[in-house]
Amino acid sequence: MIKRLRAATPEEIEKFKETSDLDPTCVVVALDMNSSTAFAVIRTAIEVDPVLFPPEWNTKMKAIFVRDIETFLTAKGAISYYFNVLCSEEEWQKNIKHWGCEQLSVAPEFRFKRKLF
Repeated sequence: MIKRLRAATPEEIEKFKETSDLDPTCVVVALDMNSSTAFAVIRTAIEVDPVLFPPEWNTKMKAIFVRDIETFLTAKGAISYYFNVLCSEEEWQKNIKHWGCEQLSVAPEFRFKRKLF
């Protein structure tokens, strides 16, 4: 018999919540298959991506632009947002971490999009 997707239990979520960036917008689903279970975190997220800085902009100019984006998002009621930074942009990563941004990826990743319609 093919099983259906179900809501993960609080006990199941507890096992991986430390590494899953869970917040009130998240729903965790599970699928039981044979002797194991797969989980997925479905999140409603605000994403600022891509951010396209002119090559001549220094860190101060980038920071002013990001500050203004954050002001706009805060006025819209956002409590957080997601964004990507190229692995090669080490100086920018250093600065944004200093400003309180949290790196979520633990290894380089490829980003994909699938259109559903």
